Amino acid sequence: MSESANVTSIDAIRVFAAAVLQFQTEARLCLTTIDTQLRYALNWLEHDRPMFWKREIEACMREISQARVRLHQCRMRRLGDFRPSCIEEQKDLEQAKKDMEFAQKQVPNVKRWYSEVLHEANEYRGRSAQLVQAVERDIPQLLAILRFTINQLEAYADTIVSDGPQDGNRLAKLAEEIQTLIDAGNLPVDAQPSGLNGNNDQISEEPTEVPPPSP
Repeated sequence: MSESANVTSIDAIRVFAAAVLQFQTEARLCLTTIDTQLRYALNWLEHDRPMFWKREIEACMREISQARVRLHQCRMRRLGDFRPSCIEEQKDLEQAKKDMEFAQKQVPNVKRWYSEVLHEANEYRGRSAQLVQAVERDIPQLLAILRFTINQLEAYADTIVSDGPQDGNRLAKLAEEIQTLIDAGNLPVDAQPSGLNGNNDQISEEPTEVPPPSP
């Protein structure tokens, strides 16, 4: 035999529903932000960085070529028995070669970084799948249940006010009906989460007391 439901304020359900809705909004924002950042990082490593280092290698090749020309020209400048040291030109050529070596090393580095980030991104998506499911499926179902519950309790409260005290079994029966719908996941069409109070997801803050059933 079912016990009577002890519901004293519909407003308490609305407050809970508002908190659930806020959590859904914030969780969805976090998931979207992280997903956007992951996509940006992967795109940056897969497309932007390879092109950047390709251009850098080409620039280093030009710099090496120019440094060699300057060094050759310096060595060709002779005044009698005087031969210039060409130290600066030699340093420029050595630095250009070091820059070239560094740029060439970044090509395999970027490929490795891309693979590592892609692996971590897939790991994250796998681990966050349950949260995504909760945000996109479970929470909307919960909000639909809460809205349906609020509507049914408001209808019950209106009946109590208009028809006078009713037997407590009526409220217990209402609770059984709501629990049956929750267990079956079979909510009426008008209970879908287009708004917990039928008003664009706005939660009414006006308290509505549920009259207690007569003993």
